[in-house]
Amino acid sequence: MKKIFIAITIISYLYASACTPTTYRIYEEHKHAENSDLSATEILHLEFDTTRRVLQILENASNCLDNGKPVSKETFNEIIDIINGFIHKCHQEKEDRLLFPFLKNVRGGEKKDFLGQLLMEHVSARDEIRNLAGAVNYIYQGKKAKKKVTKIARAYIKFMDKHIRMEEKVLFPWMNKVLTRDEQMILITKFEAMEKEDIDAGVHEKYTAMIERLEEQLGVCAE
Repeated sequence: MKKIFIAITIISYLYASACTPTTYRIYEEHKHAENSDLSATEILHLEFDTTRRVLQILENASNCLDNGKPVSKETFNEIIDIINGFIHKCHQEKEDRLLFPFLKNVRGGEKKDFLGQLLMEHVSARDEIRNLAGAVNYIYQGKKAKKKVTKIARAYIKFMDKHIRMEEKVLFPWMNKVLTRDEQMILITKFEAMEKEDIDAGVHEKYTAMIERLEEQLGVCAE
């Protein structure tokens, strides 16, 4: 009965979460596990699935602008809104406020410098998006202004791609190695509590609809 209750709790979390999609996959490092229930690392992996979709949208918008096709200031601002609301608030704050401090406490400082590096990369990513938002304000002032927008956008995409690969190749496998199932569950509970406190109801649905619309709009434009 206890195992059933835990499984139901995990499934309920998936549907209640404002940031995490309602489906999940099992990654290679978990295939050997006796219990394939959701882990904290899988939640973060799933958020990267959505992050990559948003980065592709930003890339498509940049390509359209380079090809002389119209992309409005409002469209770029929508992309920035998704980045700030999902990538930075839902994902990065989850790591900054909960995951990194938890890992430092659990393992007595192991990989402390690495975790500090990831934290500073989050700060740099937010700075880059602020720069992008500033450049977008002048997008109608000619080719030079548009080039500045695409330059900053592509720098952010490149930076985030490297950051994501670092977490997937180093951070998550290390977490799966050193954290017990109980510790993973503690993290899941912390993630859920943060989202209930900080994320308004319906935010996930809002961003999902925006992402799907922008994918269709800019996918055609970038062809």
